Amino acid sequence: MSGSSKTISLEGFTRVARVDEIPVGGAKIVEVNSREIAVFNVSGTFHAIYNICPHQGGPLGEGTLKGHVVSCPWHDLAFDVRTGLASDGGGNCVGSYEVKVRESEVFVGPRRKVQD
Repeated sequence: MSGSSKTISLEGFTRVARVDEIPVGGAKIVEVNSREIAVFNVSGTFHAIYNICPHQGGPLGEGTLKGHVVSCPWHDLAFDVRTGLASDGGGNCVGSYEVKVRESEVFVGPRRKVQD
């Protein structure tokens, strides 16, 4: 192990990727505390939501991202990756998670509270 390697730690957050592992407009599916989380890069800003669509369990991290909205690859139910709220206003949602970037490392933290 190299002596030049350093570990970055943020309390309550889990390192999930390097910034260059998730290209702009792309996503990476990761596991945090035994939950599948999809991390998205929207124009250089990272967002994280629960990866499983509430409709029939489709993998949101494999869906199509347009702006801030990802569509489930199975049935096109769409969610805002910033909030986890369905874009159709029908009341569906998935959990969204805090994301921090430090020294080119992406960290996912606690689930955000649902906002009114």
